[in-house]
Amino acid sequence: MLRKIGFAAVAGTVLLAAQQHLNIDDAFYENVVRDAPNAHPVWVKDTDSAMGRYNRYPKQLDIRTLARAHGHLCDGLVLAYVELSNTLPKLFSDGVIDRTDLRVVAKNSPCLVDTSALMSGARINHRTVSLDNSLGGAFIVQRISTGETYRVELADKSFIKPLKAKEAELKKKQKMHLTVTPQDIDELEALAFEAMKHMLNTDQKKLLKITKLKNYDYRFNLNDIGSRSDVINKNVGR
Repeated sequence: MLRKIGFAAVAGTVLLAAQQHLNIDDAFYENVVRDAPNAHPVWVKDTDSAMGRYNRYPKQLDIRTLARAHGHLCDGLVLAYVELSNTLPKLFSDGVIDRTDLRVVAKNSPCLVDTSALMSGARINHRTVSLDNSLGGAFIVQRISTGETYRVELADKSFIKPLKAKEAELKKKQKMHLTVTPQDIDELEALAFEAMKHMLNTDQKKLLKITKLKNYDYRFNLNDIGSRSDVINKNVGR
């Protein structure tokens, strides 16, 4: 009975959305992102099958697609997208990201690892995604065939200080077994939204610091593996 009621409730919501000319399937995607200058799509290329050749044509990849695959649009996903979309194309003369020829080093974060893997084609099971929590919000990306390597990070992190302070406050609450309230989550998400807008609209030359690394020795590492952080408050009410 509960399952039937659940389906009925969803069907009712979908019907209401249709009546109001809303697309419930895109409800996760903030309109402010769509036309932001740093949300421009990138071009990627892959192989055509499990044992196939290169695609004949590249394909576009954007934040909306990544948010759908990751599960939500958030400051971590936007940070990773903006940093990587301005760095990965540098490794290829035509600017098309070859997702068969890349390695990435990132902090152990659901948002950062998901985005870096989806954008680069690198995978932990192929030893081409390595974890390094000392990077914070930075990435190291390397083209396997040439060894060419870049590090990308925020040039100025001051705009995310209020967000980080709120995150620390909530983590402290949880550590002390105090209740995280809907208001806490609302405030955190509002701060994250402001951070996203800043990253999506600031000139990337001012926003990012991109450094070419010489003779970088990639080392596969899983010592910084850990539990998911984006599900710990999933049952907090609205």
